[in-house]
Amino acid sequence: MENQKHTNLIWPVQEPFKIAYRDPLTGFLSLLPYIDLQWKIKIWGIAIGQMVFKLTHEAGTDWNTAMTYTDLCRGAVPSTSDLDIAFAHKSGFDELITFLKSKNVAAETWNGGWYWSNEDTGDEATVVDMADGKAELIQKRIKNGYVRLVSRRIASDKHLTVRYPLVYLDEGLFKVSYDLDLSKKDQIWGIQLGKKYFCLRQEPEAQTWYQAVEKAQKMSTDLVRICLPKKEMFEELIKYRDSANDALMKLQAYGIETDLWEDKSWKYLTSSEYLDHYVTWWHEMIPKDKPEPCRFIGENRKHGTILI
Repeated sequence: MENQKHTNLIWPVQEPFKIAYRDPLTGFLSLLPYIDLQWKIKIWGIAIGQMVFKLTHEAGTDWNTAMTYTDLCRGAVPSTSDLDIAFAHKSGFDELITFLKSKNVAAETWNGGWYWSNEDTGDEATVVDMADGKAELIQKRIKNGYVRLVSRRIASDKHLTVRYPLVYLDEGLFKVSYDLDLSKKDQIWGIQLGKKYFCLRQEPEAQTWYQAVEKAQKMSTDLVRICLPKKEMFEELIKYRDSANDALMKLQAYGIETDLWEDKSWKYLTSSEYLDHYVTWWHEMIPKDKPEPCRFIGENRKHGTILI
């Protein structure tokens, strides 16, 4: 199944860009590899590496006035090196800006013209022309220089989360944590919905009930059990499907393979059965030999919930 590229709220962004969200109290910036439209009011800028350019310009002015500009994020006039990097990534930057504007976020693309740098010599300062990337010295008193602040006030100790508890398959056991540990991203098996651990991935092809049961048995070990969910277990998922998909999309933005829950007739295979049929969440009786979407759950056989 081909992964969706976004949900209604979560839109991953491509490297080298990240989205910088401002803490309204401290001014520190958290860099995330996705646009979260639920928090669009907190978006301060777009990061290239550890350098964050503000979404909007300051008022164009002379160099001396430009050097007084700052804000809670300690934004300041960039160096020529900063502006060189911005020019090299201008096209991708402007594409993100255009998207943000389409979602009613106040944002501005780069102008074609002189941008003040923080470098000067005597009565002159260096500007970089964002039309062609060339640098030159001009008089500081000239008032038509553009100003775009850059900040490096980045939060370094913020825990990464995706709202739902994550299920790691570590040393043969399922372990749960709210924190997203990117050093262990290959161990992330699923997310917890209600009291159950649902796999991140849907089976790539529809399965008959018999095929799915056989595969689950082969995947199980003495320590963990893989199986089909009971039909009642979809209750939590049906209610919170959109937010669960947002969590899965955030994981995709970090390079973790996931499949979003499909918006369809909810004919997913269940372990609820009656003779040669299984029963869906909608109380439909589906023949066991008919291939349908399949997603497994997991549990520890001999241990309760293990927290990391």
